[in-house]
Amino acid sequence: MPGRDGIPSVTEVLSIFQDVSRIRPDVLAQAAERGTIVHKACAAIASGLWSLGVPPDCAGYVKSFERWFDLVDEVHLVEAELAHPVYGYMGHLDLCVTLKGDKDPRVVDLKTPVTEGPTWQAQIAAYEELVDVNTKMQLKQSGSLRLKADGGFPKFNQNNGDAGALNAFLNALAAYRYFMAASRYFKS
Repeated sequence: MPGRDGIPSVTEVLSIFQDVSRIRPDVLAQAAERGTIVHKACAAIASGLWSLGVPPDCAGYVKSFERWFDLVDEVHLVEAELAHPVYGYMGHLDLCVTLKGDKDPRVVDLKTPVTEGPTWQAQIAAYEELVDVNTKMQLKQSGSLRLKADGGFPKFNQNNGDAGALNAFLNALAAYRYFMAASRYFKS
């Protein structure tokens, strides 16, 4: 299902590569709700806004983010929705920040799963491309930040920085468009 204005999102394009078939629907729904709450709370913190309390099952993740956020020197983007004018996709990235001691900003995607997902590298590369084309910021060391349920310091999975992840995303985008067009053809 294409996103806003028929433009596919990074998440939609990569969703086919995330097998959630072995996760009970109620567990998946609970994880999605937790992720939404955690993301909203972290966005409020990054934006310098006052935030209401969060449910107990989310509090550790937010505390984990707060511990990491102490390392941030400058916030450039929070919950930014960007579109690519050439490749024709959109993304909703969590953060673009510069850490203390760094000179270059980085894209940071917040995650609550315990293990790294197979699409995360391609997702981050697609977000980096969006930030580059929309802002001209020179990004380095982008990655995913796995927040910890117990409030411990989160683990940062740095994007490998090679062109392979972006190429994988762009190939997935081309396949997505091809098969979406084909499915409309066969429905007629």
